[in-house]
Amino acid sequence: MALTDRPHTAEQWRVYLAGYGADFLRIADADRLGQLGEERRVSGWLGFAGAGEDALATVEERLGVTLPPGYRGFLEASDGWLEMGPFVWTMRTTADVGWLPDIEPDMCDLGDEDDELLARALLVSADTDACYWLLDPADVSDDGEWAAYVWASWYPGLGDRFDSFADLVAAERESFEDLNARDGRAVEPAGTAELVAEGRRMALRGDAEGAAERFEAAARKGSGAGQYLAVVVGAFLRPDAHHRIRNDVLAHPHVVEAVGAERVRAELVPLFLRRQSGAWARRMVTEALGDAGDPQTPPEPPKFAAALEQARERARRGDTEAAWSVVATAVPQWHSDDPLRIAPLTLLTDPVLSPLVTPQRAAWIATTPKGQVND
Repeated sequence: MALTDRPHTAEQWRVYLAGYGADFLRIADADRLGQLGEERRVSGWLGFAGAGEDALATVEERLGVTLPPGYRGFLEASDGWLEMGPFVWTMRTTADVGWLPDIEPDMCDLGDEDDELLARALLVSADTDACYWLLDPADVSDDGEWAAYVWASWYPGLGDRFDSFADLVAAERESFEDLNARDGRAVEPAGTAELVAEGRRMALRGDAEGAAERFEAAARKGSGAGQYLAVVVGAFLRPDAHHRIRNDVLAHPHVVEAVGAERVRAELVPLFLRRQSGAWARRMVTEALGDAGDPQTPPEPPKFAAALEQARERARRGDTEAAWSVVATAVPQWHSDDPLRIAPLTLLTDPVLSPLVTPQRAAWIATTPKGQVND
């Protein structure tokens, strides 16, 4: 959603919240739907009646301020709300919105640089997962909007600053969509195949960052293949590959189902276990993929496989520069017709060759055009 599409007036908020509620109801599990009740499930409205002018005037008199227009429009559309995002379950109403020092006085004496802001902040969230949504009356834009912040127990301090309450809601909605898609419950699944195919073409052309963006976009739409290939690209570009293998592949059954447990076991598990040793890591692999024998590594193209064997012979003799020279010559000729292969991962996992691949060389492999681009 573009900044110009952010809800502002009560009518815009009604449309926005109705769409957000429909998205939530479409992917919510049975337990959550049961908690919402039949009336809300049927109506699709996860809010309440809007606040009238008398209620708005009363709360502004009580607080001693004129509320920012976007937040005021929200209250006019719905005086409170349920299920605002993954970590915010209810919003305060005109009856209980208030200054943070009055509602949570202990929050305003944390002994850090955020105390001054916390001491003047308006608390607009209610039931949450250890976080607070705050509006800052001292940081006002030309159009009267107050800056918004999230304080959460998992942040070292205040989180990102947002220009307005509407921007904070939009960011939370994006987080809701992203987290659910990465668990296989996509809000907007259309177009994933096209994104994955385009990402693969870009990866084979050497545009690794562009490919990663396409794969991430597909993952946000619920594509297990896109999520897997985003991790593959990241294995060449970033040092935290083992974290992403754990968090974005092994922890997500829909990703394993999309690409196959044997592929994950052959391509990514060796890299994960090289960088994350210990019984718990092996146990996680077994829980995610099942207990199986040695994985069948996908065969490399014959010429590339022959070049790798030559490189291994040189590496075993201690001539590592010559070994890398063979690899570097072979990489541009690597190709695969497999739609889920975008680079020679074996170079990161082979016990003889992987020590040759420095982070700089790994990035070079990912950004070097390879073979023929297959649509």
